[in-house]
Amino acid sequence: VRIHTSQVSAGTEMNGVRRRRQAQSAAAQTPLPEAGLGYTAIGEIEQVGDAVSGWAVGERVLCSGNHGSHWVVTPGDANDPASVPQQYMLQRVPAALDDIQACFGVLGDIALHGIRRGQIQLGEAAAVHGLGVIGNLTVQMARRSGAYPVIGVDLDPARLALAEQAGATHVVHVGEQEPVAAIREITYSDWRFRGALPGLEPDGGADVQFHCTSVIANYPVLLKAAADRGRIVLIGATGGQVAIETNELFRRELKVMGSYETGIADPHPYWPWSRARNRQVIWDMIARGDLDVAPLVTHVVPGDDAPELYDMMDASTAGWMSVFFTWDAESSG
Repeated sequence: VRIHTSQVSAGTEMNGVRRRRQAQSAAAQTPLPEAGLGYTAIGEIEQVGDAVSGWAVGERVLCSGNHGSHWVVTPGDANDPASVPQQYMLQRVPAALDDIQACFGVLGDIALHGIRRGQIQLGEAAAVHGLGVIGNLTVQMARRSGAYPVIGVDLDPARLALAEQAGATHVVHVGEQEPVAAIREITYSDWRFRGALPGLEPDGGADVQFHCTSVIANYPVLLKAAADRGRIVLIGATGGQVAIETNELFRRELKVMGSYETGIADPHPYWPWSRARNRQVIWDMIARGDLDVAPLVTHVVPGDDAPELYDMMDASTAGWMSVFFTWDAESSG
């Protein structure tokens, strides 16, 4: 595949960049290896091997290519235990979408799977913690799924404003507000009280919450901000350990679940939402105008400018959202 455009993952990819940089000695830093960065690319099939059928030169496709000018794909190896997803993920791109829009099929798929795991019911309160690209997409889809209120939680005022533009009915600025108290003040409960109810009472907690950050330290916040029998979906890529109060889980019957699409390469009658189908749903939503990705695009730069962009993304969350690299014939690749 001749790659035209690739998208940076602010979660998994940037976590890997930070780990590599932290591992380098301050006294003897070496350049960050180019191989292995990125997993979302749009391009055109340039050559087809003799043993490959069903694909043709010139077709425009989404693949799991690293950042670079070319990517070698082995379609059809999904059931080979020696394969990894990057070796076989290939999907035709709708002509109605440009490269930038089409790239969002991957991160959109991640957010959509989290929404499906959360099983939002009409009128349930939803809170989205972390309002980067996946968090913003989650806000939009939570609102589309009938959640109310939809609460965006973040430290960055610009991202809070973007979440409001995307459909968040309320936002919580963690730097200025205590998030548990703020979420509970916004949400209501009408099932706790015995006898005649005077109406909706405050302090209900969020029925469903989505963790869309790479920060593990705020797990306890989600537990305390949850409604009784609330659901917490862990979408953001995190690692490590954090202490939690198990009474929050035990007494209030909370449910905490991961969202990684493990083992869902192919559809099943009882779970038809494969990654390929989710990506198609995202593309359809973008084409219809039901999912707005344009405000999330902040940088589209040649691949040769990647080192400067990685420095910017590593330094702070401010000033950027979704970053894309273009790979024309003159790029070093």
